[in-house]
Amino acid sequence: MTEVLRKNLEILAPAGSVEQLITSVNNGCDAVYLGLDNFNARMKAPNFTSENLEYWIDYCHFYGVKVYVAVNTSIKNDEIEKAVEIINYAYQANADGIIVTDLYLMRLAAKLPKPFEIIASTQLNIHDKSGAEFVKKCGATTVVCARECSLKDIKSIASTGIKVECFLHGAMCVCQSGQCLLSAMVGGNSGNRGLCAQPCRKKYFAGSGSKGYLLSAHDIHGLDTVSKLVEAGVSTFKIEGRNRRAEYAGAASQIYKKVFDNGFAYDQDDLRFLKLIYNREMQSNGYLFGENGKIVYDKCQNHTGVKIGEIKNGFVLTPVRLEKGDGLKVLKRGEEVCGGRVVESGSGRVRAKFDGSVSDGMTVCVTTSTLQCRSISANRRKLSAELCFEAKANSQTILTAKCQGLSVSVHGDFVAQLAISKPISIEEIERQLSKSGNSYFTITDIVTNIDKTLFINKAQLNELRRSALEKLAEAIKITNRNKFVYRHGQNVDAELSNENSKQAGECLAVICRSENELEQAEDKANYLIFKPDIIDANSVEIACRYGCFVDVPSSLCDEYLTDLLKKYKFKVLCHNIAHVEVARAFGIKYIAGGGLNIFNDYIASEFSDAESFVYSLELTINEIKKFKNKSGLIFTDGKIVLMKLRHCPYKTVYKCDCLNCKAKERLSYRDELGNIFDIERRRGEACTFELINGKKLSVVNKLTSKGRYLIDFDNRILSHYLSLNTGVFDGYVENKPYTKGRLYDKVN
Repeated sequence: MTEVLRKNLEILAPAGSVEQLITSVNNGCDAVYLGLDNFNARMKAPNFTSENLEYWIDYCHFYGVKVYVAVNTSIKNDEIEKAVEIINYAYQANADGIIVTDLYLMRLAAKLPKPFEIIASTQLNIHDKSGAEFVKKCGATTVVCARECSLKDIKSIASTGIKVECFLHGAMCVCQSGQCLLSAMVGGNSGNRGLCAQPCRKKYFAGSGSKGYLLSAHDIHGLDTVSKLVEAGVSTFKIEGRNRRAEYAGAASQIYKKVFDNGFAYDQDDLRFLKLIYNREMQSNGYLFGENGKIVYDKCQNHTGVKIGEIKNGFVLTPVRLEKGDGLKVLKRGEEVCGGRVVESGSGRVRAKFDGSVSDGMTVCVTTSTLQCRSISANRRKLSAELCFEAKANSQTILTAKCQGLSVSVHGDFVAQLAISKPISIEEIERQLSKSGNSYFTITDIVTNIDKTLFINKAQLNELRRSALEKLAEAIKITNRNKFVYRHGQNVDAELSNENSKQAGECLAVICRSENELEQAEDKANYLIFKPDIIDANSVEIACRYGCFVDVPSSLCDEYLTDLLKKYKFKVLCHNIAHVEVARAFGIKYIAGGGLNIFNDYIASEFSDAESFVYSLELTINEIKKFKNKSGLIFTDGKIVLMKLRHCPYKTVYKCDCLNCKAKERLSYRDELGNIFDIERRRGEACTFELINGKKLSVVNKLTSKGRYLIDFDNRILSHYLSLNTGVFDGYVENKPYTKGRLYDKVN
């Protein structure tokens, strides 16, 4: 790899805490991403504050490490001004950019003078060229590719000329990026607002009798694929894990720096090092080469570590030396039995304490290596500095320190004296000055210019060196700040245009899944929406006959949609910004769907050319009432799509392949509390799947006023809402099991 290429590649490490930031920097990352105490996608991490942000940005910039501040959650109307304040904090503190999901904030931040990176978060589910073009128009300078992107998708995104960031290492979400409502709906903790409770990592039971962690994805590592990602156009490589321990971020930074610096070469020791710090049956490719049925790791919930031996007579039998305090995990046929800890260092027959019952033959893995953690924490990143020492008899000594083109000099508070007996040697001076200790520097060269018969106290040399290096460090910090001095005084303010204050009368939109349902709803709905199982010529021909909107899966690629629209000018319900971009290019009518997660008036204004839009399913009725834009639709009755899946659940459960497809069989998952979740397949250019809440959404027992409602087709429900919108409450009561979703219960 050329030096120029390496310089243009960025290893981006997590900084969920001060400790993680320091460890990432000291182990070789090129940039870090962090959040403040609001509006970042890892709200459970310790994070940073507006009070300490500038200090830690200075710290990172000292080593040439960039800092990106995450403001990448769904933001309610009454939170916009606070979110804008955070962007201003980040800008004034000299952050290198922000990671943002909200399209309004993206446009706003793009108005700030450059250099300031505007990074479109993976939550925007950008997986094709049209999605990248959309955010470029909003001011984004970088796209974080959706985690389910293939190499072909990434190349397409890079072809737009936008900077491309891709996940390199860490946890995968089983759901399509930015399309998950599971945590919000089952527990009120919204993943889109940074509070995901990870219900996907729990155990599920399939209707087929299979059980395990059926919605828990493997972790990924990029050791095998990083060179292919570079070829595809990726320049920033993200290590996931702001909620993980500091040593994890340090280990990943350390290994990937080594691999990048060695032209992407690695050995098995590098892979073992990564697996030892955190390993959820780590694999290398994720979705890069298409969905291969191995996205889900159903055997074990969390870190499995590295296999080192087995249980024998209550001891750990291993050829590997273990240290007291090392963490262990015991597995039986790949499934977790219990944890443990080494209580006596050694190898061969090692004594450990377990928190469960173990028996002979069970597999033992190391999950925490005390030696590894200590070595990672002990690493210190330093800058190379040169020193020049001058001393003449009866004169003040001078020490000059140089680094990064800067030079500072300090004078000693003592006068060099002629030696009475034994003069100090040049070797002794250099030895003393080279002891940089806990400073920011490593001394790489020392030049001396002295009289050869001088006596100088070693303590005086130490003080001189300390003063010079402190002065040099401060000069570097000031120089870094001055690079961005023109930023001071720059600011952005939130503004809400008048077009957001749209008023609209009552309306009923109906989602139909068959031509028969379309026939029954045709004369009754203001907006007719067709959600076929298969998006193809046949289904869009049906849509054209009824003049309805086609509900397009959020994962459908722009090329496939474009090819259909070239033949049939049908209307589209868009769940992805790429589909909005395509609809605009063809000049067709569209509705901004629930997958766009429209959380505030400001985002709604981004789709002012839409026929209508769907308010986020995570908003309450009262929060929706506070919108100035009253032209949206509230989803009030029908199937709640909790997750949109690119992997095939049938492959996970039945261990089948596409040649022996089982998708015609009904499949459902049940959690440990007995809740049921149905799996439904949709097809475009490829299969995609939806995880559906077992209980339908219904608020007919509570909602009694006219409005703009979106419902799934059901003749009795349709009749009820038609009556409701004429001012007549017909007294209908829902008798089937149902949930009110979040329409009357706020998400966190």
